[in-house]
Amino acid sequence: MLGLIRERAQGFIAWVIVILIIIPFALFGINEYFETDSNVYVAKVNDVSIPEFEYRRIYQNERAFRQSIVGNDLDSPFMNEESIKRSALDRIINTEVMSQAASANGFDVGDQLLLQSIASREEFQTDGVFDAALYNALLRANNLSPADFEANVRREMMANQFVAGVMDLAIVTDYELDALLRIQEQTRKIGYMVLNAESFKADESEAFSDDEIQRHYEKNIDRFSLPEQVSLEYVELSADGLLDDIEVDESLLRERYEDRIDSFGLPEERRARHILIDLAEDASDADIEAARSKAADLLARIKAGESFEALAKENSDDAGSAIDGGDLGYFGRGDMVAAFDETVFSMKIGEVSEPVKTPFGFHIIKLEDVREGSTKSFEEVRAELERSYREQQAEDILFDRLEVLSNLTYENPDSLSIAADEMGLTIKTVDFFDRNSGPGIASNPRVRKAAFSSEVMAGNNSEPLEIGENHMVVIRINEHRPESYRPLEEVRDDVVALLREQKARNAAVSQGESLLKQLEAGSDVTAMAAEQTAEWNETALIKRNDNSVNHEILNAAFRMAKPTEGEAKWRGLKLANGDYAIIALYQVKDGDLSNIDETVRTALKDRLERSRSQSEGAYLVDSLKQQAKIVEYPDNL
Repeated sequence: MLGLIRERAQGFIAWVIVILIIIPFALFGINEYFETDSNVYVAKVNDVSIPEFEYRRIYQNERAFRQSIVGNDLDSPFMNEESIKRSALDRIINTEVMSQAASANGFDVGDQLLLQSIASREEFQTDGVFDAALYNALLRANNLSPADFEANVRREMMANQFVAGVMDLAIVTDYELDALLRIQEQTRKIGYMVLNAESFKADESEAFSDDEIQRHYEKNIDRFSLPEQVSLEYVELSADGLLDDIEVDESLLRERYEDRIDSFGLPEERRARHILIDLAEDASDADIEAARSKAADLLARIKAGESFEALAKENSDDAGSAIDGGDLGYFGRGDMVAAFDETVFSMKIGEVSEPVKTPFGFHIIKLEDVREGSTKSFEEVRAELERSYREQQAEDILFDRLEVLSNLTYENPDSLSIAADEMGLTIKTVDFFDRNSGPGIASNPRVRKAAFSSEVMAGNNSEPLEIGENHMVVIRINEHRPESYRPLEEVRDDVVALLREQKARNAAVSQGESLLKQLEAGSDVTAMAAEQTAEWNETALIKRNDNSVNHEILNAAFRMAKPTEGEAKWRGLKLANGDYAIIALYQVKDGDLSNIDETVRTALKDRLERSRSQSEGAYLVDSLKQQAKIVEYPDNL
């Protein structure tokens, strides 16, 4: 029972007691507070104060949840401390607001429904059945009483009913759906050409004044930034480094062998053939009797002298083994379903069983061979025992030494030398690196995070950092380089290149805008494109997801207003790469609803209703919060 509680408690803390999701879209919050004598509060909603210790549970779980997503990337913006605190506080406030609104509107959850909800949760079940002892043990493991937990679940269910009642009202009419489908399936006929900015670049010999270069350098100074960097010194402890120093006692290894001898055994294996007459899960009594009768007939033929292998090939419904005459090869005890397994391991070589019923149907089994079990000798497993012994001893020594290292580096925070001298460790170094990447141990994000922490940046040793299995380091700053900028003298050629590129882009835009005015005035686009050594492209009616057209041009074309019949609409567009596009829109044709597959229509309607439902739920919570009197105590977070 204790092992089961330990196994389930972690998931329980993480996903049940703290994160009780109000709705599937996780729009709202988690209500995880009960009555308490605490006088430290994080917020007050109307007349209800929310205690700090309950907020702390939600905060810790929110942090664990985010870390489960980003893994070891603790520098991710997703792990921003203020963001986590805000999210946790919003959740508990949102839930309290909804709970109060549900209560005020007469929502309630009966005892029977409450108990059904709790009993249906897998974390409280053993073999699919509610286990009261496990339920109480898990609550005790998390310092909760059944009354508190059940009151909280009741409140959650009540708030859920209230919000779901509003969200269920969100509908999408057929008129709205038709309008959206016409737009979604719309096709457009366009034309376009692209003025290449590269063709507007001046000769390499073009000179820029010192003032121009200086101004452009200052305007684009961030392009030439050098990130904050540090170099480190560190000491490390590793179990691998201790393995060779461990003395091995031969008699102790033999004792371990005797203690673990059962684990070195090779189990008995049996080889069998079978003929399967399969049955569907929902087979009727008549089907079962028919299958039983067929199996009995086949068994009679085998007993009369017909070949088991031949009958298996012709009659077995197990296609995988039938081709080999029903041969299943060698297998150990427990590898097959229970009834099959029990029968095989009670048979003698050459014996054929009566029909055996399993979830797959009826089996006729023939035992072909028995491979007796055996036990590996001490000599065969000695290397394994020695390795295991060395690793265990090294781990024990490592943690003893780690305690000493922790004390020495904590008591002498401004140096690693004392710890290194007393423990015989070598102080190693890491060259300069920034927050995003680094060499050696600085390739580990945990090391980089610690290196740029306020504690270490202040000149102190870090706490021991685990950077691998049984591999610990303590770091300190060796040298610090603040964020800086490369001097103009060093990047002058780069600035000139940027100036030349910017000038070319400006020229492309200027030329494009001039041509656009001429086209809007009626100039011939084909002749104009030829003059610009650009290609004028015209499409057939295309959809908004067409892959043959640059996506920036396509998106812009589908945002243009519908043209008058027989005329074109014109638009200029600066592309992300600096080129300039001129676009003509000739025709717009709405999507044909008769060609829309019903499954597409249904899927879109479901998506829209979910989105609208989500919006309605969010609006409800916002409205309730605006009407409530909410006071936050940020200093207590």
